[in-house]
Amino acid sequence: MPHAPFKSKVLCAIAVAAFALGVAPASAQMVIKLAHTNNQQPSTNAASAMSVAFKAAVEADTRGAITVNIFPAGQLGKERELMEAVKLGSIQALIISEGTTVNFYQPFEALGIPYLFPNIEVAWKVYDGPFGQMLYEEFRKANGVRIIASAPPGGFRNFATNKQIKSVADLKGLRIRTMEHPVHQAMVTSLGAAPTPIPFAEVYSAIKSGIVDGLELPYTQIINMKLNEVVKYVVADAHLFNQEMLFINEKWFNGLTPEQQKAVLHGGRDAQSAGRGVALVSDAMGPEQLRELGMIVYYPTEKEREQFKQATQPQVIEILKKRIDPKYVNGVLKAAADASK
Repeated sequence: MPHAPFKSKVLCAIAVAAFALGVAPASAQMVIKLAHTNNQQPSTNAASAMSVAFKAAVEADTRGAITVNIFPAGQLGKERELMEAVKLGSIQALIISEGTTVNFYQPFEALGIPYLFPNIEVAWKVYDGPFGQMLYEEFRKANGVRIIASAPPGGFRNFATNKQIKSVADLKGLRIRTMEHPVHQAMVTSLGAAPTPIPFAEVYSAIKSGIVDGLELPYTQIINMKLNEVVKYVVADAHLFNQEMLFINEKWFNGLTPEQQKAVLHGGRDAQSAGRGVALVSDAMGPEQLRELGMIVYYPTEKEREQFKQATQPQVIEILKKRIDPKYVNGVLKAAADASK
């Protein structure tokens, strides 16, 4: 066995050689696994844009001492599996829709009230304001997972089917794919349709095989998933505005140095800016892109949209107040009303 001083000299020599080659010792290198379930299309997909912006900021701020490895398209699992993984710490970071979070923190259901936000600016004021931040903090305490960014996956969600939808009656009897979100499902039920929760990655095959008749997604996700190949009509009713959220394991975060924590939070801010920018552009360009792909986009009149709202919102609010503490329902309604002023 080598003498202790000799062993120390060998280790020092290895460290010096590594430094001379511009390589940090292996023990100094940290790797963040960042997963999401979208295709990696940063210029058109909010989750993808968030992932590359986070990676760039963290790696630049830490001079490469932290490497962010991105695993897109559900490579590491489906939504619920990924949330369990980030809770356990087997992955450090995750970007998924808030729709999955309701299975881990039920008050998030309040954000699923249909036709809650009249426009994107109001929605962001609610998410970024006191009510939204209160939900984030409660989620952190309940799950040991911190939310450091949010961006919509491409604007408001709209119905897309192979039957043209112009009124509430047109949806009756259709099987509509939804997220695994009880409030979203209640909204679809109140419209006379049958909600069918299916993992995001399986939407295309579910429609093509006839398991469902339609879906509800933002324009950009219809385009990115090539769903124009299996559905023809979109009704731009803007019924929901959900977010892709960037989650990180709290225990892991607390184990970082102050400078590393600063880099991760900076990455979150850049991720949010990137995701929201992509979403705004995608939402603006979406209708014309869908038309170019052969789809027909219908904009409901104010009267028609109000009919959709009246058919869904009161019923969903009543259901919600039985499912969660009414303070969350009243809180989000007040926050949205205040933000609209």
